[in-house]
Amino acid sequence: MEPVKFLVSSSQVDESVGFGAVKKRRMSQPRAMAPQISLPKREARALRRSLANTTPQSAHPQLQSPLFAVLPSEVRNLIFEYAICQRIDPDPHESPPETQIARSRPHHERHPVTHTALLRTCRLVYTETRTIPLRSATHHVYGDQALSYNSNEWDHFLFHMSRQSGECLHHLHSTNWWLPDFTKHLQPHLQWRKITWTILSSSWDFTNEWETPKFSYAEKISTKLNEILFPDTCREVNLELEVLRKNPTHRRKLRAISDQFREIHLTRRDGSKIELDETYSMEYTWEGKTWQPGDWEHGHGGYVSATYHTIRLCWRAREPEREYMHYDYWDCLRSQKIKRIPSGYSSEKEEDA
Repeated sequence: MEPVKFLVSSSQVDESVGFGAVKKRRMSQPRAMAPQISLPKREARALRRSLANTTPQSAHPQLQSPLFAVLPSEVRNLIFEYAICQRIDPDPHESPPETQIARSRPHHERHPVTHTALLRTCRLVYTETRTIPLRSATHHVYGDQALSYNSNEWDHFLFHMSRQSGECLHHLHSTNWWLPDFTKHLQPHLQWRKITWTILSSSWDFTNEWETPKFSYAEKISTKLNEILFPDTCREVNLELEVLRKNPTHRRKLRAISDQFREIHLTRRDGSKIELDETYSMEYTWEGKTWQPGDWEHGHGGYVSATYHTIRLCWRAREPEREYMHYDYWDCLRSQKIKRIPSGYSSEKEEDA
């Protein structure tokens, strides 16, 4: 049976499936002229409150269904996971290819999909599955508004998410071309379990020596990470630094910056620390494309093949990964296209690579 899909705008997102309601902005009016709420909006809000308060005790037991009368809850939950978790669908019509070159990274070649039709079958199913879409989802945001369709000045549904939904959030992946706004998506109600910042090659300008503003740029990142208070639920933080591999000098300098960041100890709001985990930290290369400007002879520029060199620093809680990655069927940071560089790979070897 073909799953039911709904196309909604950011101001119409329904909190009943965990993606908080976004209120429409209104111009300020005198108190005597308070805006009237139409009946459909009142009904929608009442429905969201009703769904938020739904419990197994208040729902029909559905004992006529083998799903609830026969199967144990553990098996039933596995079925729900396979049906609802965010994933890359084998069907290209469900997960179409990524058309933006700058967004097409390893394991990001196609759009993920989350089917929520099962949540609308009955209240009992809803109570057992309503947290799965958010517990499995990676929310991607981009520093370039042309790629994220979301300017820094615009509103975002995450900012209006309810506290109940915010407690179910899994992974924030922010991709940036300049100094990230590290605190933009770390409001108190957003309880992320995993956070990743990827800083792309265009951010690092190594044409001058260390005393240039670009070196203070690395100092700003270090200072920010030391100051941030992460959610108490946070179990993993990744910082990816990336340059084009063709320049060995750039790679060496990027390593020097990463060594500086290795001294950072991240802090949660409750005062506990998240330490660097060298087992999960890595250097790797991957094949992609980069923009090559045009010249007088060839006219307009275009995208050309390129090899990227990336350093990933990972701070992790000392607990099994499955504790917070259980629903993450996509796991967007892992890909067969990533070629890991062995630890201790020397600069002299790099020069010959």
